Order: sequence, then C-alpha cells, then structure tokens
Amino acid sequence: MISPNQTEPYARKILLQIEGGLNKIFGNDLNPFYCLGALGFYFFWVVVISGAYIYAFYETGIELSYASVEYITKEQWYLGGVMRSLHRYASDALVAVMILHLLRELILGRFRGARWFAWLTGVMLIWLIIASGINGYWMVWDKLAQYSVVSTTEWLDWLPIFSVPLSQSFITREVLNDRFFTLISFSHVTVPLMTLFFLWVH
Repeated sequence: MISPNQTEPYARKILLQIEGGLNKIFGNDLNPFYCLGALGFYFFWVVVISGAYIYAFYETGIELSYASVEYITKEQWYLGGVMRSLHRYASDALVAVMILHLLRELILGRFRGARWFAWLTGVMLIWLIIASGINGYWMVWDKLAQYSVVSTTEWLDWLPIFSVPLSQSFITREVLNDRFFTLISFSHVTVPLMTLFFLWVH
C-alpha cells in the first residue's frame, strides 16, 4: 500500500519510465512529452483556422444553425466537411494534450516557487478551453447540444442566483429565440480570443 507522502515520487517514477520509453522511440529531441505545451499551441491554431472557415458559413437562428452546419458538412464535403473534421479532432487533441501537460507539470511539482504564475494562468486556460468547447457543441444545435444546454443550466440552477430555473428557458421554442444563437456565436469568438491572450501570458 502506497502512503500519501509516497504518491508523488511514485507518480514521478512512472512518468520518467514513460518518458524514457518514448525517448527510445522518438529520441530526446522529438519526445512528445517534452513538447506538450507546443503541441497544444499548434492544435489551438488548427482549431482557430478551421473554425474561421466554418464560421464564414455559419448562420445563427433556431432554424438556421443546424441547417448551416449540415450544409457545411454534406454539401461542402470537399472542404467544409474536411474543415469541420479538423476543427472537431484538433479540439479533442488539444484537450488531451492539455490534460497530459497538466498532469506532467503537477507530478513534477512545477506549480510551486517561481512557476506559480504559469500554473495559475494554465488553470485559467483550462476553464476557458472547457467553456469554448461546450459553447461549440451548442452552436450545432442538434439533440446533443440541446441536452448539453439543459444539463449545464441545471447545474447553474443549483446556485441561489436566479428566481426562475434557468434551464426552463431552453426546453421549448416558445421561450427560446434567435438572440441565444447570436450570443453563443459571439461567445465562441470572444472566448478563444481571451484564450489566445492567456496563452501569450502563460
């Protein structure tokens, strides 16, 4: 049984073994575990460039949002479909790399001392990327997006802020209007800009 004070050295030992194995495959200069931050930055720009193309054809509205995404995916399969796939899988890769980067820095103890500021800005980046990812799901406005909106607002309903449950605003078309889609469309541009700023600070 491993005691709590032995957990960090044990995790470090496992990490070093993994990195040693990757060194044998890729070499020290190309070890992906040594480039997690750079890989995350690369995937971020893939997401931004592919997203800019998709955004040019995206239309906001209850009836228009899903239809415009379907048009990009199916009618523009030669480029729009490729760009949407790049946007989706680069976003997934960004999250995966971000989690690995977080765990590596945590195991190596790089949240203390002179590195505390980089750790703090990194935590802010995690929340911004999560917010942008959830917001991106909403823009498609399919069944998964609607479920995500209702589930997220149900969490917010636990807070004693709103007099009326916020989740009720997304259940029927009578209470939901096109301004919601304008808001999430604006947010999906604004949050990545904030992310870019914090990446620069980080």
